[in-house]
Amino acid sequence: MKSLEQLLGMNRMVELTIDETLVWREDREMELLELASTSGLCAQIFHIGYDLIQPFLDENEVSVVVEANVRHLAPVRVGQTVAVGVKVIGTAENKIKLRGVVMKGETKILEIEFVRAVVSRNYLRRAAIEKTT
Repeated sequence: MKSLEQLLGMNRMVELTIDETLVWREDREMELLELASTSGLCAQIFHIGYDLIQPFLDENEVSVVVEANVRHLAPVRVGQTVAVGVKVIGTAENKIKLRGVVMKGETKILEIEFVRAVVSRNYLRRAAIEKTT
């Protein structure tokens, strides 16, 4: 594993248009409002974090989310465009701490702090096989 300290302060900002795949579907009446789900927004942030980190890892390593603290602050609807930002705020051993935010104009929609652990792809393959046999 390379030194993860080089990731400190790195960030990425992307524009995202909320689509139907992100709709909150737990309640039929609320589903009709076409609001984005917390889990869908988090998945987008996790993916941006993955893309930010992965180029700095060896080819046999991958980062996985192991912890998250989320605050969903305001609704956002399908068809609206938001800005999604992710920044590396800490590293320790094989763990990378990131902060993410979803903004619509001046309104903060969601904020999250999460940790990705760097693990061996071989370990995950072995663990997956052991769990299915």
